Amino acid sequence: MALILSVILACAGVALGTARLPPRTPSQASYGAQPHNAGYCDPTTPPTCAYGADVSFCIEDPEYPEYEIKGAITADKLFDKKYADVADQSADDLVEHVTKYQEEAFDYSYYTGHSKGYSPYDVTHWTGPEGYICPSDVAYARPRRARNVEGKWRVIVNDVHYYTQTARLETCLFPQSACRALAPCFKSKCTQKSVYHRLLSFDPCDPYKGLFIDIYKLPSACSCHIPTYA
Repeated sequence: MALILSVILACAGVALGTARLPPRTPSQASYGAQPHNAGYCDPTTPPTCAYGADVSFCIEDPEYPEYEIKGAITADKLFDKKYADVADQSADDLVEHVTKYQEEAFDYSYYTGHSKGYSPYDVTHWTGPEGYICPSDVAYARPRRARNVEGKWRVIVNDVHYYTQTARLETCLFPQSACRALAPCFKSKCTQKSVYHRLLSFDPCDPYKGLFIDIYKLPSACSCHIPTYA
């Protein structure tokens, strides 16, 4: 009887040893060198809010990860030391001799910018209401997403809980057009200026990085340039 039982156990051991186990599926990392169709996140790819537009930042973002940002703020013990903002900004504080009311009333809808290139200087170049010599769009804005100086898109901490990061953004409406009211002999041009902003950011391609300070080049002014050969 003992011999028969030993034979049965030996045969069962052979059967178990030769049974094929289901293959193990390697776990995929959330980020890294993965095929594109496996969910690879490329930080240099423009987000939906910037798709098809030549912009480096988004004021509105339909895919803003508010839930993830709230979690990152809660988990960051140094958040209060990283965060700072002057939320209430206007020309009253940042533009000498121009009030908030004046700047908001500037209207360039009449202006054609036809002084650009070989086009003739039309009447809108010489006349018009109060405004800057180089027509521009001014916004005291809170960007929600922007491309950093390395060309990577980041999410900006903005309007989450009561936290904001405000910047004065001024963009030329007619870059390279002549400065208003200046004669053609000056060969003037409206030139876009930018500044570097340090903003508290979040990387959607690496959420485990948490919140960090990143640097962005944003439009700051539209200035009149007169070359030396004028």
